[in-house]
Amino acid sequence: MPWGAALLAGALVWAGAASADDNKMTPQLLERASTGAVSVVVEMRDQADLSGAAAIRDKAAKGAFVVSRLKTHAQSTQAPVRSVLEAAGVSYQSYWLANVVHLDAAAPVLRQLAALPGVAAIHAVAKPDFSQAPAPMTPKDEDELEMSIEPGIQLVGAPAVWDLGIRGQGVVVGDHDIGVEWEHPALIRQYRGWDGLNADHSYNWHNAFGALDPFCSDPAVPCDSHGHGTHTTGTMVGDDGAGMRIGMAPEAQWMACRSLLDPVVGVGTLPTYLDCMQWFVAPYPAGEPDMADPSQAPDVINNSWGCVEACPPDILKAANEATEAAGIVQVVSAGNDGQGEDLSCYTLLFPLAIYESSFTVGASDFEDQMASFSSRGPVLSDLSMRTKPDVTAPGVGVLSSTIDGEYAAYSGTSMAGPHVAGLVALLISAEPSLRGQVALIRQIIESTAIPLQTEENCGGTAEGEKSNVFGSGRIDALAAVLAAPGMLDEASGDGNSDEPPQSGGARGDAGVRGGGALGLWLFSLAGFVLLGRRRRA
Repeated sequence: MPWGAALLAGALVWAGAASADDNKMTPQLLERASTGAVSVVVEMRDQADLSGAAAIRDKAAKGAFVVSRLKTHAQSTQAPVRSVLEAAGVSYQSYWLANVVHLDAAAPVLRQLAALPGVAAIHAVAKPDFSQAPAPMTPKDEDELEMSIEPGIQLVGAPAVWDLGIRGQGVVVGDHDIGVEWEHPALIRQYRGWDGLNADHSYNWHNAFGALDPFCSDPAVPCDSHGHGTHTTGTMVGDDGAGMRIGMAPEAQWMACRSLLDPVVGVGTLPTYLDCMQWFVAPYPAGEPDMADPSQAPDVINNSWGCVEACPPDILKAANEATEAAGIVQVVSAGNDGQGEDLSCYTLLFPLAIYESSFTVGASDFEDQMASFSSRGPVLSDLSMRTKPDVTAPGVGVLSSTIDGEYAAYSGTSMAGPHVAGLVALLISAEPSLRGQVALIRQIIESTAIPLQTEENCGGTAEGEKSNVFGSGRIDALAAVLAAPGMLDEASGDGNSDEPPQSGGARGDAGVRGGGALGLWLFSLAGFVLLGRRRRA
């Protein structure tokens, strides 16, 4: 489910999950299974070795390597599980991304599975509650829609990058959320499944609930029953072509997957999360998983959600690391469990935000002050004491698209994350050789971020240290784009690492590096134009 308050004690249970052969299920699960079938995920003990992917530069080849390794490993290690289930007549769903199997079974079958040496643990899965329909986001009145460029987009300096002709061309972003209203005026032109005349949703949209989705009439067609996913997608790429510029990378293309039904109600499960994560790594047309094609995967995925339903952390960790190994940047919202001041320390609690393989984003306001609700590190839930978040972006009063062709201002780290995903798109558009180079992309964005001022002390706030409040700082789009050529040169050993000038961000001055190794510097004033009142399409 998307972010909400939860107890740290519940999170700490993850660190002590049973893995011994004689303790692979909780007593509560066994008791429930004694009266009938229970939905469970069987976690296999071994994960595929994906280390060879790091040496592959081409993203498509990297993705193909990772998918092949994962599928082969799952096919082999899950064979004993499949044998038990097929003999018992139990249907199941295999997930190669994290090497797990989802099924419904009663205690006798579960005991057989637990006896298998290759099974690490069996976890109960909560059934989604379809009883409450989602409440849509509240749109802005038309009289309030007087801006041309959304303030957060201005603050991080994206318009100065646009002035260089860099607008996300040639890059695909993914939105893992509640879905997207694909025909929204600010999003339809950027949808990868739209050619201007016809729609083709194959490889561009997936609904993890399929025909069981009670709020979307056709699971093969993109939908959003709330507005949350339409909002996050808008912050990545939104632009209606008539002056409403709400997205970081307005010429990037988007694709999306629906793994939850409503951020307020919180309907989502471990299998639906895994279903979307696996689909993004190797997309396929609706109902045709055998046609999965990793070359159709996005360059970056925005994840404005967190699994607070006590998801087994090792399973989502394996899925997240496999996604990163495939060359896809996983941008993840930090969570909204902060309480302000030092009470907020240790509130970054849940997957995916807690993982090293996630590019975790906190929320700040338009004055570069940390939002009180933004979750802070260090990460205690897995006992790692990992410094998080990684960076910060605007997440207070962010205007973006929502359902019914409307626009709404919303606050949350869910709104901050898409700014970073959009910046990843701008970076790859500026330097296509960055595609698939996840670590380098993260390094560029972190090294050019602007440290924020705070009196909070959650650790790592000394000069030059990454903070558990704001990470490396608030992102600076222009500085990141200008630094990319030099950092690419260093990474490839070319030695051309001229230091670019500091970005002006929203301050109006911009240094522009052109010509690659020629080191040519151009200067222009970024045009942050506010237009008058306009009518929604």
